[in-house]
Amino acid sequence: MIVKTMTDLIGNTPMLEIDPAITGLKNIDLYAKLEMMNPFGSVKDRTAWGMIKDDLEDLKKTNKTIYENSSGNTAKSLQAIAGIHGLKFKLVAALAKVDEQKDVLLVQGAQIEEIAAASDCFDPTDPNDPQFLIERTARANPGEVYFPSQFTNEKNPDFHESTTALEILDDLGTVDYFIGGLGTTGSSLGITRKLRENNPAFISIGVTSKPNHFIPGIRSVGQLWETGLFKKEIYDANIALSSMEAVEGMMTLNRQCGVLCGPSSGANFTAAVDYLKTVDNDLTERKKAVFIVCDRMEWYISYIRERMPHIFGEQNKENGIQNYDSLKAPPAKVIRVENFGQWQRENSNAVMIDIRSRDSFQVISMPQSINMPVEMFEKWIDNNNPFPANTPVLIICAIGERSRHYASYLSSLGCQAWNLEGGILSWHDTCRIAA
Repeated sequence: MIVKTMTDLIGNTPMLEIDPAITGLKNIDLYAKLEMMNPFGSVKDRTAWGMIKDDLEDLKKTNKTIYENSSGNTAKSLQAIAGIHGLKFKLVAALAKVDEQKDVLLVQGAQIEEIAAASDCFDPTDPNDPQFLIERTARANPGEVYFPSQFTNEKNPDFHESTTALEILDDLGTVDYFIGGLGTTGSSLGITRKLRENNPAFISIGVTSKPNHFIPGIRSVGQLWETGLFKKEIYDANIALSSMEAVEGMMTLNRQCGVLCGPSSGANFTAAVDYLKTVDNDLTERKKAVFIVCDRMEWYISYIRERMPHIFGEQNKENGIQNYDSLKAPPAKVIRVENFGQWQRENSNAVMIDIRSRDSFQVISMPQSINMPVEMFEKWIDNNNPFPANTPVLIICAIGERSRHYASYLSSLGCQAWNLEGGILSWHDTCRIAA
């Protein structure tokens, strides 16, 4: 087969039937849509191409720079397309959480602007959200910036509806279940619309990460606030997974199926099997289910090493934070804002640590608190309680969600840790009302 350009290879990815001996399913055939076999290595090849293909000629004439906010895959795809057409691409994003993703982009020749102060969780006080920064740059530089905006661009789900979903139907006919991770939510939205149109009884399952668990390409429910494409009502159920559950699913696909995929694919597989097992025994006729294999494993070696060091001959962290599930642990001790003054008087030696971004801390902060952004804080406490046994510690975040997780973890290590209920926003609102 001879092609003129690599973009001719986007789409028409194969479908793999997963051996029922692996899934344990008796009445449901589970299929993996191998989007990792797109030319640039991920399902985001379709997203990038769908958003940009109709504008390429204008971009070449105007020589605009393509900007995008991405955790990696969409950026790699856009950079590849930009390079083919002699265009410039710039990634504006929070600090890279997976080193290999950034390294691949640098090899490709991408410009990268990392926003060190950007928060990757919901924080209305954050002035450094990459999405907002790019929009502001585009407004300030008309005619120079092209921003596809994968989180809001309707071409994202539309292209998946007209290509990915149709390929699934061509291969399988009617589909009964679809399981997809929620990042921009574009692929799951487009695929769900078409498969449901074909089968009114179709069921769509969204996959998210548990709060405070990082799965590349998949967001927690709380982080979906920035995804303008997200439509909660189209999903019949949502399954939230830990990062370890994602990696374990990835390992099954890698080692038992020969599918060399990354952790988001593992999350989709784990969620698919978990959900389908709840309905499998009650079925009276055979059903078909599909999940997406999003991208390749090689881009996540450091991520895997962090969670499964034993694979690389390293010692597991017995009490590592990557394996800690605060939802299954005893709840952290809580300080309500209205009781904070009394708590502070009773605990004059307390340490108050605000884990929001530096710039958010400068906008609003509690007196006597110190700032340690969450990336630094997590590494500091991983497998270790750095505080004296007689020192109370109050953890502060934007809305009290992340701080609850870390206070619970520190408590499990023997620390006198507390969480500020409602976070800095609750404290600020209370102070404003009192004033």
